[in-house]
Amino acid sequence: MHYEWQVHIVLASCLFVLGAVVGSFLNVCIYRMPLQKSILWPDSRCPNCFGRIRAIENVPIFSWLVLRAACHECRLKISARYPTIEAITGLLFVVVYFADAYFGMAHPHPDVAVYAGVLYHCVFVAVLLAVSMIDYDWTIVPLGLTNFGLLFGIMCGTLNPAMRPAPAFSTTALGGLGVGLLGAAVGAGMVWVVRIIGALVFRREAMGRGDVDILAVIGAFMGWQAAVLSFFLSAFFGLIPSLVKLVPYLLKRLQGREWNPSDREIPLGPFLSMGAVFLLLTWHWSWRVLFSQYFGLFTMLFSPLPD
Repeated sequence: MHYEWQVHIVLASCLFVLGAVVGSFLNVCIYRMPLQKSILWPDSRCPNCFGRIRAIENVPIFSWLVLRAACHECRLKISARYPTIEAITGLLFVVVYFADAYFGMAHPHPDVAVYAGVLYHCVFVAVLLAVSMIDYDWTIVPLGLTNFGLLFGIMCGTLNPAMRPAPAFSTTALGGLGVGLLGAAVGAGMVWVVRIIGALVFRREAMGRGDVDILAVIGAFMGWQAAVLSFFLSAFFGLIPSLVKLVPYLLKRLQGREWNPSDREIPLGPFLSMGAVFLLLTWHWSWRVLFSQYFGLFTMLFSPLPD
């Protein structure tokens, strides 16, 4: 490596702080967007006493610890989920940095292009985290978030067409635009096909409309190959939570007790996001070792626009 490990530690620490700040903003999005409230106004306030949260009390993670998880005015308990999301965002930014820059996902040594890729992927995981939490809480996916992710992924992939991982990278702006549009189309189209078939077979909605948007975002950021793989990997990531929810549902049915549709339904968005983040962090070896051999035929069918 051209850089000493101390440089990586400093940069990773800065990214953790940046991630924690972004995570604090994501907490606002996760709370307000399902309620169709503005994420910019009003400023942060206690939902109980409506006391203004001062800047010193809004420092990610640190303020929650200093305030002992309670509002300084009315002592309303502050959920540990807030600092947890801030910490998770910070840790994800750090892991993305090492996956991109240290392990050299697309380049052998860190340079400006790699650092641009790190920020690009940090935005990606931030969008997926916010979408996943809202989908988990409300089983809805805000169109504002996915539209932002879709436009950001296509725009940045057009301006810097080599930013996406092989084989989805390109060498021209036109090629980068084509890869982003194709990835979004394949991701969204795949879910639409499942929705249509599921509706015909089961006479009910098989997948949510938000899943279409999430896979479109994944395809726009990483290419159609990652969108396809995220779709299938979501089944593995969702297996254990699905079984945990299935057992109580089956017990209710066997005992003749009343059950609700929510007893057997689980949002797919978080598991699509897990699949995408897994691919993002491991692509430098998982594509070459595990997945590339299965995509030869599809690559010929869905080749990007010529460079």
